[in-house]
Amino acid sequence: MPSRRQLLQASALVSGLGALGLESSLAFAARAAAQGPVYAYVGTYSDGGKPWRGGRGQGVHQFVLDSATGALKPIPGAPAAVASTGEGAKLRNPASLARHPKLPMLYAANEFEAGSVSAFRIGADGALSFVSETPCGGKDPAYISVHPDGRFLFTANYASGDVSVLALRADGTPDPAVAAVVYKDAEACGAGTPCKPGADVVPQAARSHEGFATSDHDGPHAHMVHADPKGNFVLVADLGLDRVISYRFDRISGVLSQPSTVAVSESSGARHFVFHPNGKWLYLVNEEASTIAFMRYDDTTGVLTLVSETSALPKGFKGTSYASGIRMLPDGQHFVSLNRLHDSISIFKVDPRTGAPTLVREEWSRGNYPRSCTLDPSGRFLYVCHNKQGDNVTVFRVKGGDIQFTGQYVAVGSAAALEFSA
Repeated sequence: MPSRRQLLQASALVSGLGALGLESSLAFAARAAAQGPVYAYVGTYSDGGKPWRGGRGQGVHQFVLDSATGALKPIPGAPAAVASTGEGAKLRNPASLARHPKLPMLYAANEFEAGSVSAFRIGADGALSFVSETPCGGKDPAYISVHPDGRFLFTANYASGDVSVLALRADGTPDPAVAAVVYKDAEACGAGTPCKPGADVVPQAARSHEGFATSDHDGPHAHMVHADPKGNFVLVADLGLDRVISYRFDRISGVLSQPSTVAVSESSGARHFVFHPNGKWLYLVNEEASTIAFMRYDDTTGVLTLVSETSALPKGFKGTSYASGIRMLPDGQHFVSLNRLHDSISIFKVDPRTGAPTLVREEWSRGNYPRSCTLDPSGRFLYVCHNKQGDNVTVFRVKGGDIQFTGQYVAVGSAAALEFSA
């Protein structure tokens, strides 16, 4: 039960929320006070390497969340960012973050050729302390996630076109005695399911706008890896192969097996995906086509079926744009996706009967080259990371199936991804 002091804080919070028109629930405020502070961490490109990476970040930046306004503020007494390992070496592009589902641990995929995973412990004050760095066995890990059981983590290794599985010990640290197991995307397709790289020649049917973007169809390029809602399968989006690969997952050994694949339009560039709360519908961002692929998912077999592909850009748009992040909104009836160069947030409505998405409108992201978006634990605020010239995180208020800019900018160089402590 919350203390008297916490209830007083909750009452004050309710008054503030009422004035802002955000929340009028005493129960919500009391629960927020009882749970204590929520902390936010922003992964960045801290080592340029390639021109598109930027390299103006300082490592993993750390903040405390103001639950009333959505503002991110420096953690009192803590460094602005964790920039080095325990040995003093500089963190290199900790651009994708994932939190352990049960323990106060945060993981970063270090996106460089000799890819690795950095593990951090989250202190009582929210400050991160470096624990270890473990090779992931692949090159340029662009995405990291942790299985819901908390016993394994996964990386999608973009440059080497494969997926790694790393075992976690009981305390949440990667087990150095167990080498990362790497699964090659190109070997997952199997007989009878051709799995060859797409050509950089775009069929007319795949175009969603005038200046269709093409790149990196020279081979496999794993861009995202994540378990399904039940944790029985692990799905991989591969941009170079224009496919989503579904593996059966052994929760004891961590072995991935029995892959099945589904293809999207040639050269469309499968990037990131999100599940609907019902676990039966999946929405995939195609980076180069700037489309959303809607798929039905069988959670007993792991098989995906492509239903449709819908443009994420305004009708009649002419120009080049690269779609990036995607996030389901808390109402389960809407989701948002990001458009780089067009620099917008697309808002989609989901048909409750069929799951089909419809583009409702676009909102300016208030920055340059939006790479990813994240909801705070309450689902009341959306955060958009801009990792090129934008160098910031912008904050939007979620109102049902819509969003509204709060006027807040958080200065972070080459911001790539954001993760919360709870």
